[in-house]
Amino acid sequence: MKKVLIIDENPLFREYLKQKLSEEQIEVVLTQERRDSFTKMITNLPNLIIYDIEHINSGENEFFEQKSSEPNTATIPTIITGPHQDKNHIASLAKYGVIKYFEKPVQFDLLLESIGKVLKTPLYMDDSPCVLDIHRNGEVIFIELAMGLNHEKIMLMRHRLIEMINRDRIDVPKVVIMLTNLKLTFADGFNLEFLIDNILSCPKVQQKNVKVLSLSQYMSEFLIGHADYNEIEMATTLPRILTSLLGAQGTSNVSDLITDKILSQSETLGNDSTSVDTRFSSDTSVYNSASKNTGTVLKIAVIDDNLESQQEIISIFNAIGGECVGYTSGQEFLQKYHEENFNAIILDVLLKDQTGLNLIRALNTEPLSPPVVVYSQGVQRDFIVKILTSGAKGFLLKPQKPQVLVSKVLSLLSN
Repeated sequence: MKKVLIIDENPLFREYLKQKLSEEQIEVVLTQERRDSFTKMITNLPNLIIYDIEHINSGENEFFEQKSSEPNTATIPTIITGPHQDKNHIASLAKYGVIKYFEKPVQFDLLLESIGKVLKTPLYMDDSPCVLDIHRNGEVIFIELAMGLNHEKIMLMRHRLIEMINRDRIDVPKVVIMLTNLKLTFADGFNLEFLIDNILSCPKVQQKNVKVLSLSQYMSEFLIGHADYNEIEMATTLPRILTSLLGAQGTSNVSDLITDKILSQSETLGNDSTSVDTRFSSDTSVYNSASKNTGTVLKIAVIDDNLESQQEIISIFNAIGGECVGYTSGQEFLQKYHEENFNAIILDVLLKDQTGLNLIRALNTEPLSPPVVVYSQGVQRDFIVKILTSGAKGFLLKPQKPQVLVSKVLSLLSN
């Protein structure tokens, strides 16, 4: 059974991940105490570590130094979720076996896709169309859904709602569920129960303070016929909803709230402080490709004039979330070298243009150049010595199993 260690102080994020991974028969080891992290890693030797950073320099460096100092843990791939950091600092984490760094708010579909690639276990996600936004204006929390009712996004919405209630210390949460863009039918009954139950399960949320804005006749019949939701009111206009929610004393704020909701929606969605995003990278109507946070940390140059061999190496590192750029000659690589920011270089030294050894020597004169792993076949012992004395950090004889090549690169980065 595959095993994942999750190091996270945020219980909501931690429990959601545990639920998703457990559904795929993946064993999950949890720890929220940073001082226990190293012990649990050594004891369990997981296939993957997911490390959540709440604040920059919150003790992660000590953990990663310990991890890289142990032969049994140095090459365990690690995915980090955390705040925005300098790109050069993020790239430097590759030496600890960090293959992905997802800045918060995390796009969960990309995170789960990366986890699945490392574990070689595809993780199921509901990919049905759905746009879900949640934000707060004054004392009212708006939850708006369009296109459909996606289970993954509803579960993430619950996470964000709890996070918002706790962060803003809201004693009496007042929630408006906005479904005006959905044409609901009997087939949506189960999904509607799932939505409402997830909202009502949040701390401090009471039925009497939950209102539904919808134009659907079925929605009205659904609430009337559901004994568990007898205190939830539905209306077809926002002013009526807000007047009911805020009472007589809040009537003067209704128009301001409506205006604020419309004018500040996009700004609130962009700047709201949260650990996860209820929008996925696949939501092309909301995100363009430039907005996608792919989390790439490990970037590798593969220099091999055998295109089949080059593609095989690229596929190996793509499978663990790395980004690779292929080159067929040393000259082609050197022309692009300063435009890229590689963490490692995999080189077949027996290039047809005979530039392999000179390339190693040239890189050895470059300040802070990435380590070079020579990966070739049919190389004599005396030539291997020449390769290593010229500046290469490692040598492997082709062919090797994927995990051997990955472990070699990660071990060099950890040194």
